[in-house]
Amino acid sequence: MKVGDWVLARPTPEGPPKRQRYVATFGKRLVPFEDLSGLYAPEAARRLLVETGRQDGFAGDKVFRISASDLIEVRMALSPDGRSRIAQPEDLGSLPVWPYQADRHLRVPTAAGPLDLFAKDASASQSGFVNWSSDADYLAQVIRSLASEGTDDDALKQVPTLLASHLARLENVLTEAELLDPRVGQEIMRSRRLADVLKSRDDLLNGFMNVLRSDPEVRAQLAVRTEELAIQAAAVRCEALVSERTAALKADLDQQREIGQKEIAATLRDLEASDLAAMEARLKSAEKAALAEISARKNELEIEIELLNERSAQVAQENAMAARRLADAQQFLRTLDGDIASRKDEIDRIVRIETLLKDRENAPGEKPRVPGFRPTGQTQPIAVGELAAWVDSSSLLSKSGKVACLRVLTDLLSGGLPVLSGNEIDDFIALMAAAVGGGRHISFECDPTIITFDDLWVRPGSGAPTVLGEALADSAGERAVRLCVLRNIDRAGAHLWVEALADKLRRRVIPDNMLICLSLAEAPSEALAEALKQLLLIDATGAMERAGVVAALARSPADRLERQIDMSTIEPASASAATQAAGKLLLKDVQIGFADVDWFGRVVSVANTLLAKGADDFILAAARRRFAVQKGGAPSNGKPGLRVIESGGASNA
Repeated sequence: MKVGDWVLARPTPEGPPKRQRYVATFGKRLVPFEDLSGLYAPEAARRLLVETGRQDGFAGDKVFRISASDLIEVRMALSPDGRSRIAQPEDLGSLPVWPYQADRHLRVPTAAGPLDLFAKDASASQSGFVNWSSDADYLAQVIRSLASEGTDDDALKQVPTLLASHLARLENVLTEAELLDPRVGQEIMRSRRLADVLKSRDDLLNGFMNVLRSDPEVRAQLAVRTEELAIQAAAVRCEALVSERTAALKADLDQQREIGQKEIAATLRDLEASDLAAMEARLKSAEKAALAEISARKNELEIEIELLNERSAQVAQENAMAARRLADAQQFLRTLDGDIASRKDEIDRIVRIETLLKDRENAPGEKPRVPGFRPTGQTQPIAVGELAAWVDSSSLLSKSGKVACLRVLTDLLSGGLPVLSGNEIDDFIALMAAAVGGGRHISFECDPTIITFDDLWVRPGSGAPTVLGEALADSAGERAVRLCVLRNIDRAGAHLWVEALADKLRRRVIPDNMLICLSLAEAPSEALAEALKQLLLIDATGAMERAGVVAALARSPADRLERQIDMSTIEPASASAATQAAGKLLLKDVQIGFADVDWFGRVVSVANTLLAKGADDFILAAARRRFAVQKGGAPSNGKPGLRVIESGGASNA
C-alpha cells in the first residue's frame, strides 16, 4: 500500500464519547481498471499495451479486461519515448489470465470524472495463460533456435518453407470458416509483422545475418557485393584526393599572392616617404597664411561684438521703458474695465426699462418684426428682369464685382446657398441687400455651439428662437424678402448642417422669400472644404470700386439704391429652354435626377434672365456641383469637423 491507492473498507467508531474516531480494521485494495474487450481481438490489446504503448502516462498496477470473460493484472511503467507499457511481469510468454466478475467492477465519481476500479477476489482461481511476448522476443527465440549447435544447412533452408506453409494453413482456415477466429487473425497479423520487427531491431537483424552467412550461396553473393562496394569506395577516395590536392594548391597560390601584395605595399610606402617632406613644407606655409587671416578676422569680430553689446544695452533700456509704459497701460485698462462694468449694469437696467415700455406701447394685434428690417412699403420693388441692368449701372461695383454679384444673385434666387470670402465681404453683402432685400439683411454669427441643423433656428439649451428662427417665422407670414447671412461658418462646432440647409433651400422647404448665404472668416478645414464643394464659392476681394463710396454719399435722398425684389416676377422656364439646357448637360455627361427637376427649372429661368450669354456655363457648373455629390463625387474622410469649445465664456450665438 502507498499514498494514492484506493481501498474498499468499512470504518467503525472507536474510543470514548466525544473523542471517537473512525477506524477500519480490514480493507480490500482496489486497482485501477480499464475495459479493452471492445477491441476487435486480444491481439489488439497486446499491441496497444506491449508494442505501441499508451499516451496517458499511467504508471503502476492496473487491471485490463481483454475479452468478455478474461482479465489480466499488470504493472505499467513509462518508456523512454514517454509512452506507458507493461513492465511486470517480465516474462510475458505465460501471462496469467483471471475470470472477469462484473460485481467486482466499481465506478467512483471524482472531480476529474468517473474513475473505474476493480476489487480482485483473492479466492478466485486462475483461468489460463496467454502468450503476450513482444514480436522482438518471438523473433529472438526463432533466431536462437536457428543458431544453436544442432542446426544444419537443411534446417536453415526449411525455415522459409515452414513459415510459408504455416501462413498458407492459417489462410485456409480463414477461408473455410464462416467467421474470423480471433486466434487465427492474431497469428496472421503476427506473422506479417516479423519483417517490420527485423527492420527496426539491429541486434535481431545482425543475429539473423550471422545465421545466413553460414550458407555457401549467401557467402558467394556477399563476396560479389563486397567487391562492388570496394570499387565504389575507391572511386570516392580518388575524388576526395583530387579535391584535397586542389584545395592545397589554391592555398599556396593565395599565400604567394599575399606575399607579392605586401612587397608592392612596402615599395609604395618608400615612394610616398620621399615626397612627404616637400608636402609638409607646403602645408606649414599654408598654415601660417591661414592663421594670419584668422587673426585679422578675429579682430573684426571683436569690434562687431562690442558694437552689438552697446546696441543690446540700448535695446534693454528701451525694453524697460516699454515695460513701464505697458504697466501704465494695463493699469489704465483695469480702471476702464471697472468703469465699463459699472456702466454696463446701468445700461442693462435702462435697456430692461425701455423694453418694458415698448411692450406696453405696442398694440395687442401688432406682429413683431425681425430687428433691423423696415416695413416693405419704404423700399422700391424691383423685378428679376431688372436686376441685371441695376447691377450693370451700379457705380459701387468693379467689373469683376458685377460678374460675381450677378452669379451670387442668380444662385440665391434659384434656391442656392452661395459662400462668400475675402476682405470686402461686408460691402459686398450690403450691396446685395440693397439690390434685393430693401437695404437690410439679417446677420447670424456662428460659434462652436452650432453643430446640427436645429441649432440654426433654436438656441441650444434655452430653446429660444435665434435671429434666423425669428426671420423664418416672419418670412412665412408675408411676401417681403429677407436676406440672411450666416457669418464665420468656419467657427461652428461642426458642419453637419451645411448640406441639410442647402438641400432644404433647393427643395423649397424654406420659403422662397428667405434668401440665405454663407461667409468664411478664415480658410476652411478639410471637412468643411469637403462639404462646400457642392456650393457656389465667390471671393469678394476687389469686387468694390474705391471711388464708388463717394458717388453713394453724393446721391440725393430721392435717388435711393435700396430695392425690394419681387419674387412673383420669376417666371418658370419654358419647356423648350429647360429641354435644351438638359440636352447640353447630357452632352457633358451630366444627368439630371427627377427629384431635382423643379430646382433645375428655376436655375435655367433665373440664369437666362440675369446672365444671358453666361447662363450655359453657370447652369453646367451648378449641375456638376449638385450631381457630382449625388454620384459619390470627391471622397470624404467621414470626419464631421467637430471643434473643441473652450471653457471660460458663454456662446456668442
